[in-house]
Amino acid sequence: MNIVKSKVNRLKNEDISTVGQRVIDTINQSAAEEVKKSVFLSQLLNVTSRFRKAIEPNDKEEMAAINLKFKERKRKFKNLHSIASGLTGSNDAAVKTAATAVFAVLNMYGGVSFRGLSRTAHTQRYTNMTDILKQPEYTDALTKLNITGFVNELANANLEYETLFQTKGNKQSLRTPPHEMRTEMNNALKVIVDELNLFARKYPEVAYTEVLKNVEQRIMEVYVPAPGSTKQEETTESSQSASQASEVL
Repeated sequence: MNIVKSKVNRLKNEDISTVGQRVIDTINQSAAEEVKKSVFLSQLLNVTSRFRKAIEPNDKEEMAAINLKFKERKRKFKNLHSIASGLTGSNDAAVKTAATAVFAVLNMYGGVSFRGLSRTAHTQRYTNMTDILKQPEYTDALTKLNITGFVNELANANLEYETLFQTKGNKQSLRTPPHEMRTEMNNALKVIVDELNLFARKYPEVAYTEVLKNVEQRIMEVYVPAPGSTKQEETTESSQSASQASEVL
């Protein structure tokens, strides 16, 4: 029993998630009907489901979309900045005046690189600039330069980036970090093993002894390196069995 519990503590997150599901399946496929009614089995089912969700990797497609929108937003800003900068050298006095006013806003942070800034800081800067340029006093200047559409595109790209970023954050806020659930996952497995031992003593039917042994097997058959070991996990079932036999628990 102590060996089983010790091994539960040392399982990696993905291993314990799989073991939890295997234990549930083993019990449900057994003939031990009283165990299937156990509140501790329901508890294990619940925590395993939540833990498997917690260790899911980030959505790569979602991250790719966010990164793409970040680059698109940056590109639109550089393009707008370049256009306004070029027009400040216009021979047309009215165009030059309008461009100078607009460029002062776009260059209020001293350029386009924003080097060393967080992505959140990028968002704040784009928001500040587009909000200023959308004020009534800049309407004529934007119209004169024919860049109203470019300003709107930057504002929209900024909003789209924020929407994607916040949607991802909202999803993450609903996920409990694995390290916060690990103790709960460990305890759920240990408790069901304790109860299986109790049922095996309480009921004389072979089904209860059998399900206990099978559940213990589900835990013990997963290879876990001994403390301080650098040995790699074997690739075949036979070599895994040999490793388990010599393992220090």
